[in-house]
Parts: sequence; C-alpha cells; structure tokens
Amino acid sequence: MARNSSSSFEIGDRFTKTGETRAIVWVVTRSWTHVDGLLHVQLAKQARQSEVITVSAATLGDSTFFRPVPPAA
Repeated sequence: MARNSSSSFEIGDRFTKTGETRAIVWVVTRSWTHVDGLLHVQLAKQARQSEVITVSAATLGDSTFFRPVPPAA
C-alpha cells in the first residue's frame, strides 16, 4: 500500500498503545483530512474489527501514545 505523504503510516499498518499491559493490536483502516485541516486515522482492533477509534495522525506518530508493530516475518 502507498504511504501517506504527510505521515509515516499506511493502511494496514499495525500499532499498539504505549504503556498498555495487554498488547492489543490496532490496524489503520482509513485516513482523511478532517474539517479542522488535520489528518486523522481510523484504527480497528485487529481481534474485533467492529471496535474502532479515531486519532490524529500526529497522535499515531507520537511514541508517547502509540508504537508500531513490526511486520510479520
């Protein structure tokens, strides 16, 4: 998949929330520019894709909040 030019993620990339004891994996399912002009992404829980959250791309790229999951070998 093509990388989003203004961020370091692409659809299908996986992340976990920093500091959580359980390693719940969140998958990028879509991205868009919100009316406020900020890029946002939708993340779906890998184990239950009906559970989604929306965060700004800046938040997703901040290791204080999220960490990327390396691709499976």
